[in-house]
Amino acid sequence: MREIIYIQAGSFANYTGTHFWNTQESYFTYDDEDEPIVNHDLSFEEGRSRQNQPTLYPRLLAFDQKSHFGTLGKTNGADIATNASLDKTWRGPVARETQEPIPQSEYHARLESNEEESDDPAQSDPNIRYWSDYSRVFLDQKSIQAVPDSLESTEAAWSVGQELFRRYDEETELMEGAFRLLVENCNNFQGLQMMHDTATFGGFLHSFLTSFRDEFLKASVLNFSFLSGADPNHTDIDNSFDTKRIINDALCLQSLHQLSDITFPILHPSRWSTLEGTLSQGLTYDKNSLYHTSAVVSSLVETATLPLRLKGSQEDIATIADHLNWRKCSRFGQLGGIVPLPNPATKSMFTDLHCNLSTGVPNTDDHAVFARQNVTRGLLHGDLTEFDAWCDQSSLREPLMYSTHAPAYPVPTSFPSIFLHTKPRALRMTSSLLTAPSTSTQLMGYARFVEQTARTRRSDGALMNMGLESDDVKELVSALWEIVDGYGLEGEDLVAGDKFDEGDD
Repeated sequence: MREIIYIQAGSFANYTGTHFWNTQESYFTYDDEDEPIVNHDLSFEEGRSRQNQPTLYPRLLAFDQKSHFGTLGKTNGADIATNASLDKTWRGPVARETQEPIPQSEYHARLESNEEESDDPAQSDPNIRYWSDYSRVFLDQKSIQAVPDSLESTEAAWSVGQELFRRYDEETELMEGAFRLLVENCNNFQGLQMMHDTATFGGFLHSFLTSFRDEFLKASVLNFSFLSGADPNHTDIDNSFDTKRIINDALCLQSLHQLSDITFPILHPSRWSTLEGTLSQGLTYDKNSLYHTSAVVSSLVETATLPLRLKGSQEDIATIADHLNWRKCSRFGQLGGIVPLPNPATKSMFTDLHCNLSTGVPNTDDHAVFARQNVTRGLLHGDLTEFDAWCDQSSLREPLMYSTHAPAYPVPTSFPSIFLHTKPRALRMTSSLLTAPSTSTQLMGYARFVEQTARTRRSDGALMNMGLESDDVKELVSALWEIVDGYGLEGEDLVAGDKFDEGDD
């Protein structure tokens, strides 16, 4: 047994994670004759429901602002500690205000009435207020990690996020309590699969991973990092808010390069404009809806990581990281795929319909790819023949490129109706994880922006608000260019002579 502990931090990460766990729930089988395609024990642990019935809980820590948990909101350890302190130090009267309970979600009400399990194609999507509104799994209390709501006013404040983790860990005993219990419930803990919003949980997760690495140096970490909406290639340095977000993103990338085995940065949906022409051939989604866009991302994340959970698979986080980062200097990869894949598939579709959520550009040149892992869902014999023909066009061969073929992606009733046609019960699709020199282009955008920031005094206010000194930014610039250098090829010629000059004003 090689159990995985999952970390979700931030609203988009938890919207995505909720879709992910709903998909895991759809793999459950309730007939002894039906064999599940995945090993549930890797991702779930046994527990007891409130009715003292045996149940399965995700091996998960879900961090978000307390007000974002909806009906899952609870009094956490920090609140208990504060209340206990007041009881001991304050001798006067105490007026306690209780918040009105949040009404049950529309989706859960439908589930209770069995209305949502019907196959009516005209059924409209439920109103979604929080990511917990459409969850189909039960979370153990230790999974619910509600941080102070003040986090919203400290977006992109790197040092504040670090301090927030320190206080939160001190008040709730996070690492020695909830996280320690998750690890102890594993027979053979292999590592973390993480999703987090860089804008709101960048500094927080940096401190979490630093604390984690202090004890679990050899454990593996796979990370899907959801970047802010600020584009370093199209932002004026006088825009203080976006400058902070870009620097915060850059600090996250530097941190993840040091602390994670492999990381896949994901563009914010507001930066999907170059992909909309391709995505719109099979989907009709609201790009401003977290519920919609997270469903697209989750289908690709869940499919790409399916080999970790498939029964009989020999894959684990370490083997995926070693495969994609065989050069030992390519710790940032790319996530992409086709959602949905038309029927029947043709060879050209696997290029023309591929959407790369890490770069925002088509991934047409397989001659410039270091390594690639493909997963297909629901392809028939004829489709696989076309897929194999497409693979044969690549300069990559096994073991640098390999593919896993799995049953169609299940579409639970909680999945939004974002399809051009009737929502299917299962989805034909592909998803790929890869490393490529083109990653250097994205990283250079951050390196050049931060470098420009360090050279001008116009950004001093933004840096001070983030708790950063000039030397911190110079170190960040050097670290980013060093990461770029590791990708060679595209990055090698472009960064020559473009290093940070400490003498510039």
